[in-house]
Amino acid sequence: MLAAAVAVPSAVALGAPASAAPSVVRAADVPAAPSITSIVGGLAPGQLLVSYTAPLADGGSPVTGYEVSVDAGVTWWPCVGTAGTCTLTNLTNGTPYSVSLRAVNAAGPGPASAPVAATPSIPDPAKPAVLPKPRSWVGATFRSAINGLGVTGATTKLGVGTLPAITFSKAIPDKAVAEKHLTVTALGPDGTTKVVRGAWGWISDRTAVFRPAKYWPGRSTITVTSTLDKAVLGKSGKKYVIGSPKLATSWSSSTARKLVARVDGKTDRMKVYIDGKRVKNFGVSLGKTDWETRNGVKVISTQKEPTHTYTSTSLNLGPEEEYTLEAPWNTRLTPTGEFIHTATWAYGRIGRYNGSHGCTNMFEQDAKWIYEKTIPGDVVEYTNTGGETVPSWNGPGGMWNIPWDQWLKKSALHAANGKPDTRNVMSGSGGIQASA
Repeated sequence: MLAAAVAVPSAVALGAPASAAPSVVRAADVPAAPSITSIVGGLAPGQLLVSYTAPLADGGSPVTGYEVSVDAGVTWWPCVGTAGTCTLTNLTNGTPYSVSLRAVNAAGPGPASAPVAATPSIPDPAKPAVLPKPRSWVGATFRSAINGLGVTGATTKLGVGTLPAITFSKAIPDKAVAEKHLTVTALGPDGTTKVVRGAWGWISDRTAVFRPAKYWPGRSTITVTSTLDKAVLGKSGKKYVIGSPKLATSWSSSTARKLVARVDGKTDRMKVYIDGKRVKNFGVSLGKTDWETRNGVKVISTQKEPTHTYTSTSLNLGPEEEYTLEAPWNTRLTPTGEFIHTATWAYGRIGRYNGSHGCTNMFEQDAKWIYEKTIPGDVVEYTNTGGETVPSWNGPGGMWNIPWDQWLKKSALHAANGKPDTRNVMSGSGGIQASA
């Protein structure tokens, strides 16, 4: 088996093409078309390695060589050899080519093979042709929605505040390589696919969470594409950690309309926006002094209750503030007890001043709208409440409250010296269970 390298000339020709079109000869005299079996990237930038099989018929005389075209048969260049492989060089990385091959005998060139689309790219240093030994294969699982959202996102559309995560079966020594082989894109309603700006944040040596720089686009298909297959992900002890071949895959989920509610503690208003347009302007009453509602991003989950009973004992209040209050249309915001709910006992202050124990009090028809119209992943932003910011572990919205520059420190591609902060920002405990 012979192999030949074909240097495809640029504007300055390195030599004349083999021919512009086949000679006029009888079809029975020339070889049949060869078959291209595969085209892969070469060992250097701008290369393609074409593998092929010989034609089934030689036309009555031996095949003396092959010619290759990268423009669907307009121009042909010699590829010396009788069978095997043909390496194309001087191509432009990232540019798609339409590669065809034809065999030549004494009568001339035969018909071209079916064209095959191929795009040269820079060789991946994490994927050597010969994988190192000893090795340990690593797999991974993907979740479209984490941190207590209550749904997986596999079959349902999610709100734009959802955060996905990938968890590997083993610790990853070289986390930067892992991040480089995970691409996140969004297919919008206009049919345009765009790379999502964001960063992976490691919450352990095995799990990374992807957080967009902004919320996800609404009405879009979000796809995480993995090229981790056969990628060398560092060395653990004496063994190289290598991505399983099954990690040549992708995972997809979908977002619904983009719903973001903004609550202002100074004006006691909640303004709800869908796809950037304001659709509701509700009055609210938030936490009073010493019981201030927390600022920051909170994300709605599946935890909703048509009725809920709030008691003073759950807050360890004394007899001077004893109460037992039943409220309809309760939408939980944090596991530590913040709800959006009806508060008939607070109608006099809703939209006027704050007086709750941390929950968002609303008129019944307004609380019912939130209860019925919101879905897991929808965002509620709180400002000017006088309270602390929601910690990262407190509910499905918590990680949005990590400042962006701090989040980047959890990414191996952005952290100093490539050493990300892998502390688990989802761990936490304590707090109230249900405030009124």
